[in-house]
Amino acid sequence: MTDDVGSASETYWSRRGSMRIALVGAFPPQEKGEAHYLGEYARALAARIGAEQLTVISQYADRPGSAEWGGIAVERRIRDRTVSGMSYRPQRELADAVIASRAQIAHLHYGPNKDYGGRLGEPLVRALQRLRQNGVRIVVTLHSLWMPRDVIDAARAAGLPRILHPLAVSYFGNFMRRLRAASDAFLCLTSGDDSPIAREFCEAYGLSDTGVEAHGCGIRFTDLPRTEDPLFLSFGFLRPDKGFEILLRAFDKYNRQGGRGRLLIVGRPQSDGDKPYARHLLGLAKKLQPKLCSVEERFVDDAELEGLLKAASVIILPYLRNVGASGPLHHALGVGRAVIATDVGHNAALQDELTLVPPGDVEGLATALLRVGQSPAALKAEAARAQQAAAKRDWNRLIEKHLELYRRISGE
Repeated sequence: MTDDVGSASETYWSRRGSMRIALVGAFPPQEKGEAHYLGEYARALAARIGAEQLTVISQYADRPGSAEWGGIAVERRIRDRTVSGMSYRPQRELADAVIASRAQIAHLHYGPNKDYGGRLGEPLVRALQRLRQNGVRIVVTLHSLWMPRDVIDAARAAGLPRILHPLAVSYFGNFMRRLRAASDAFLCLTSGDDSPIAREFCEAYGLSDTGVEAHGCGIRFTDLPRTEDPLFLSFGFLRPDKGFEILLRAFDKYNRQGGRGRLLIVGRPQSDGDKPYARHLLGLAKKLQPKLCSVEERFVDDAELEGLLKAASVIILPYLRNVGASGPLHHALGVGRAVIATDVGHNAALQDELTLVPPGDVEGLATALLRVGQSPAALKAEAARAQQAAAKRDWNRLIEKHLELYRRISGE
């Protein structure tokens, strides 16, 4: 993107400063992937068009409130329905808050999840319909792309009889189509502009006239640490589908084959049901490499995470399954760190930008660790690839695309 394009956009928005945008979704300091993403997006958008033109409409756990975040008004008016029992009550508070903000555009960042009530957020549909009736244009960014196989896995885990699994897929697809019909623009969050998984998702559920939103990157490249004992870092929610036990076994094999360095896995269980898995990881680390492997069961805030990323030489994403664009991946790219990931979900299309290995492959992951971790030349080459990938995902590029989208759907 040239400076001329950016200047033209800034001139447009200063000239037509009456347009206001409401960003709706989880927001810092909530411990959710969508919260961090929306915080970074809001910061980049405010830098381009001015914080005074934005309002964030977000969630609260105990009571509503108003605050400011980086100069941006934050209205916590939506009760986070994951902290209470399932409810299909209308999302009046969401619609009321957007209308009160005087926004012409409401951009919703959403799971699918139970944050907004129901099983999938069903109360959202009526809220979006009401906003459109009030002249607000709606953009939805869907953060996770649940294929029919993923819906069936979730139904099985919930104890739904096998005979009802096709009904679960049909119900999910129907809700996606209703959500699409209630919006002016529907975007699938992906790891790149060319996304086979987004095409497959839309075809599976009969969604038409959709787009992609390639996950943005905050670019802050730093030099690789000068050390012969590199830090290998993996982080995120401690869930079985993250594959952290595969990484522990691969690192053990890497070490036994002469590899140097230490491994840190840090994150918290996403739910109470994930706590046994976290305990298993702690025990496995102590059993395999107690002096070189650490598993820390805790949430890491942005400031600490930034320090860990800069201290690390390699970021590993050993996922067994991946329905969303990986936040940890884009953190790593933004700092310019080498990334080793499994070729699942969105990552499978990134073979030219990352080192990819098959999911669940201990031997393959150990080999990749040896190739990248024990060769300074290979490590530098992988870091350079990461920086090139990050440059294509700079937040400013995404903001420019979205400003054009906002202008188009608002008729400006």
